[in-house]
Amino acid sequence: MSANPVPVEKRALVIGFLSTVGDIEVLSQVESRLRQRGLAYDVAPFVERVRAANSAWVDARRVDPARYTHLIVVCGPFSEFLMRQQRDIYARFANCVWIGVNLSMIDPTDRFDPFDALLERDSAKGAKPDLSLLEPVARVPVVGLCLAGRQPEYGKRQRHGLAESRLRALAQRHGAAVLDLDTKWPAWRNRQGTATPAQFESLLARVDVLLTTRLHGTVLALKNAVPVIAIDAIAGGDKVTQQARALGWPEVFDAETVSDAALDAALSRCLSPGAKAEARAAAEAAMRQLDGFDAAFAAAFEAQAGKRSAALGSPLSNEIRRRWILYRQGRKSRKGLE
Repeated sequence: MSANPVPVEKRALVIGFLSTVGDIEVLSQVESRLRQRGLAYDVAPFVERVRAANSAWVDARRVDPARYTHLIVVCGPFSEFLMRQQRDIYARFANCVWIGVNLSMIDPTDRFDPFDALLERDSAKGAKPDLSLLEPVARVPVVGLCLAGRQPEYGKRQRHGLAESRLRALAQRHGAAVLDLDTKWPAWRNRQGTATPAQFESLLARVDVLLTTRLHGTVLALKNAVPVIAIDAIAGGDKVTQQARALGWPEVFDAETVSDAALDAALSRCLSPGAKAEARAAAEAAMRQLDGFDAAFAAAFEAQAGKRSAALGSPLSNEIRRRWILYRQGRKSRKGLE
């Protein structure tokens, strides 16, 4: 007699690591076919942290095995060794019909194939295209995120943490894909390892909108006809706000006073059909303001050297020195955590 009575109604348990975007697309393909067949099912990723991503997913170690007629193993590599790593799960469903879907069979299938039906992705017998090719996926906005980080020269006026949280929340509310960008140079100072302005601007030019707390993030976005939402992370506004005004670009906000509704409306405007043309026009108008720079630069060489004592002032005050020491200590601490 079977240890687990066979349930009257068919029900599948879909298991796997489900730890990549491709895995999730293949899972969706399997789910759609189960629904088409009118077959009830549950999804049970192996790892608890993955299961936590969807409250409807279950733990294969806790469900009642008697409820299920089919065990469907989805996506990823599969071998005798890997199966034994999850032996407690597989043993609980030994009486089910086992179906393998979109698996890479590491061991030769003539030696190891525990499935009653195997629809492998690849094995010693050959290879088939991955099922993720069949999954229709909607396009979402791609936003660049370019953040300044701490700026100790602004002292207690800094609101960088608040500004960053507002921008990240904005992208999340709209389901946007986020590309982190960093203007720091040389390459070892930035997250992407971008070594030249050309590399940075080529990345920047490919996003739909830039979200930034940086002055040069604002400027270079418009230069590349990318609409930009800037939050000035300095209380009361400072160089980011002033530069946006000089560029004639309206989408600049104060970290402390801007509302979520105002940021949502700004993102809608920046994603509208005419936004890129407006960004390009703002950059072109700003460049025309620089027409006189060559003459001004040439005239600068006619200036006479003056006395510096008043401008140089006294040595750094204790307060400025303290801020600088704290800043350097913070940088060393962060490097130690990397």
